Amino acid sequence: MTVKELYDQIGGDYADMRRRIPMDDMIARFVTKFVDDTSCSQLFEAWEAGDERAAFDAAHRAKGVCANLSLKKLAELSSEICEALREGNDELRASTDVDALVAELKQCHAVAIVAIEDFSA
Repeated sequence: MTVKELYDQIGGDYADMRRRIPMDDMIARFVTKFVDDTSCSQLFEAWEAGDERAAFDAAHRAKGVCANLSLKKLAELSSEICEALREGNDELRASTDVDALVAELKQCHAVAIVAIEDFSA
């Protein structure tokens, strides 16, 4: 599998990443480190525990990590969760099904981790 194929499989923006890092071996080195990032798992744990503040913090970190790696789908979901949980966004929070967003992020994250592990094996 190529780096481009990996990005296509996990909902990433390969062209965006390529503009920033023009060498596939460097992109591969960075994206494979995503497997060790704990921000998404911390978000899932905090949400399950009912700790919205910790879930917000973890979503904010996940948004940054995913955006930096051009993992577009994961970054978008993390951002939506982050904004819904942001202090002062009461109307958005009330109109957002955060449970559904967290579930979708969890599924997309699992797919990405498996694909990245297969890629790096």
